[in-house]
Amino acid sequence: MSETWIENTTAFDRVRSVASSVSEPRSAGWIADEAHVAENTARRHLERLAELGILAVSTTESGTAYYPDPIYTRSQDLRELVKNHSEDELAAQAAAIQETLDELRTKYGVESPSDLRVTIAERTLPPEDVRERLADASDWEHARYRLSLIRDVLEHYETYNTSSRPASA
Repeated sequence: MSETWIENTTAFDRVRSVASSVSEPRSAGWIADEAHVAENTARRHLERLAELGILAVSTTESGTAYYPDPIYTRSQDLRELVKNHSEDELAAQAAAIQETLDELRTKYGVESPSDLRVTIAERTLPPEDVRERLADASDWEHARYRLSLIRDVLEHYETYNTSSRPASA
């Protein structure tokens, strides 16, 4: 599979793909290995992606690390929602997500994913319960993020929905 990926994509695209999918800051060397490019090639592309605002940069004890810029990522997520969903669809999604969040609060008797994780440390739970709580905490965080996006789009739908604007004369 990686051979096909290497054959059919440019080094830049592979570096961007890997760097855009990391969940924590990673070094140019790590990204280069994953993208199957030389480290100096990865570094050059990473610096360009950071200049474009697609990646963010942090300095760690071991050097420079790269990760998806949260503002860029959010704007891309907003764009996808506007492009693919009507206001009514988004409102229905928001209601369903809110219901899911309410169910999680009720199920565990806590108000946040962080509170749910604390329950794992406070109790002796079977491994399957720990895994379920960790998965639910992760799902909860994702649902909150998704709901924040949907609310943002609903509040600014006319502004964000550029396809409904007439062209200038």
